[in-house]
Amino acid sequence: MSVLTGLNILITRPAHQAEHLCQLISAEGGHPVRCPVIEIIDIADKNALHNCCDTKDFAIFISTNAVEKTLFSLGDFPQTLPIISVGKRTAETLKIWGLNARCAAPPFNSESVLALPELQEISGKQIVIFRGEGGRELLADTLRKRGAIVTYINVYRRIQPTIPDAIANTHIDIITVTSVESLHNFFNLFEEKSWITTASLVVMSTRVYHKAEQMGLKIPLFVAPNASDEGLLSAVLQAATSLSQKKQQYIH
Repeated sequence: MSVLTGLNILITRPAHQAEHLCQLISAEGGHPVRCPVIEIIDIADKNALHNCCDTKDFAIFISTNAVEKTLFSLGDFPQTLPIISVGKRTAETLKIWGLNARCAAPPFNSESVLALPELQEISGKQIVIFRGEGGRELLADTLRKRGAIVTYINVYRRIQPTIPDAIANTHIDIITVTSVESLHNFFNLFEEKSWITTASLVVMSTRVYHKAEQMGLKIPLFVAPNASDEGLLSAVLQAATSLSQKKQQYIH
């Protein structure tokens, strides 16, 4: 019997991005509870998208949402423009659209992108970054320090949805959170639920982990070894094993 058997695992990813992780958890005997704490919506003004790729040397896609929102709007994308993706799933989404991308190495974050050899000597290079509104500035700031001319194209917005009562009243054993914004939204939505003090929290990165610590969380925290669904599953299994060991200690 799997350590996930009988456990409710909260999946806070946007609805259209949650299915693969839910499948992985179900295959291990767990019960995924789909509860997106972020909703992805279109940017009202898309003028910046037009001609955004002209005379550029690199295009960087931050997420699968950035890929889908950009390509749905543009339709065609320059086949000769070198593309870099932050994550593996982002590269896979680009491939579906017929575009090949250089994917950063694990743990699939901005730091990994900045370590790529082709982004070291970039003085005068023009780089366009497709992302959601807001987000980290490390990538663009560092590229600019290296002499690059960086253009941000915001292609979507993130908002906090409401949570159905059926989900709000479900006991949760393990919580999965993939970003700092998701973490804030989660606690805005669930801070009064009793299971928050007993559940374990699985996060996508050390950045989210440190933010959870800064927020004063006293529950067990686990970090995915890399920014992927498989990495999240690995940390979920670790959290479940820890829960099981604590139950055994309580029994004895």
